[in-house]
Amino acid sequence: MFNIRKRDLAKWLLRVGLAFVFMYATVEIYIHPDNFLKYVPKFVLLFVPLDLFLHSFAVVEVALAVWLVSGWKGEYPALLSALMMVGIVVFNIEYFHILFRNVAIGFAGLALVVLELTNIKKIPEKIFERLTVLS
Repeated sequence: MFNIRKRDLAKWLLRVGLAFVFMYATVEIYIHPDNFLKYVPKFVLLFVPLDLFLHSFAVVEVALAVWLVSGWKGEYPALLSALMMVGIVVFNIEYFHILFRNVAIGFAGLALVVLELTNIKKIPEKIFERLTVLS
């Protein structure tokens, strides 16, 4: 039987799951770009044409997915994943009834951040104290 630590397996599953979300969204941007139009914040269109934004966003999602799967400096792409989900929800709060799943994806990113940190002292002390109170 394989000798895989549960922590390593959990990190791998979270990385693959998050990468899948970003890769699937990228494919959807190219297949059904009209489905994404309502999620682009209006202020973005003041600076960037819609097509350029969608293509750029897709490139960022592919890069993030590859970075997640690579495992290199894993806490950074995990944190970027969480922040991206927060941004999508915050700038599209009127669609929360559709985007509520992004909250779970964001928390998956945060869970990966915690797992990726090899030294628990890297987590700010106050956050760690609050986490121990909750458990």
